[in-house]
Amino acid sequence: MGKKNKKKATVLAAKPVPAADEVYAQVAERPRQQSIDRSLEVFLWLVVYSVLMFTLPFLGFFGVQSWLQESFPALSVFERNCYSVLTAVLVVNAVVALYVMKAFCEKDAPTVEQDEAEQKKYQ
Repeated sequence: MGKKNKKKATVLAAKPVPAADEVYAQVAERPRQQSIDRSLEVFLWLVVYSVLMFTLPFLGFFGVQSWLQESFPALSVFERNCYSVLTAVLVVNAVVALYVMKAFCEKDAPTVEQDEAEQKKYQ
């Protein structure tokens, strides 16, 4: 290592590092945005979609099977079951698509400061 490289190494190493107290003070000065807890609302929507995911495919399966049996008595049991299962699968996919659409369309939760400002506006 030559003299030039040693000089660069000492210059780079000599840069001052801010003290931890200074960094903590800078972080403390930043305004904090606390978001409103929406976990209960999210959990309730999850329960709603879970119930839909469980019940609607059964309703679709047995509804289509009953309708096919009454309307098309010439269909075999296998054909009725195939159409009924296809209906149940499509219903499950529709429920999942609705859940994903709801998640994409959700807005960010308002911060506590925004919520307080909104309440003051209406009082």
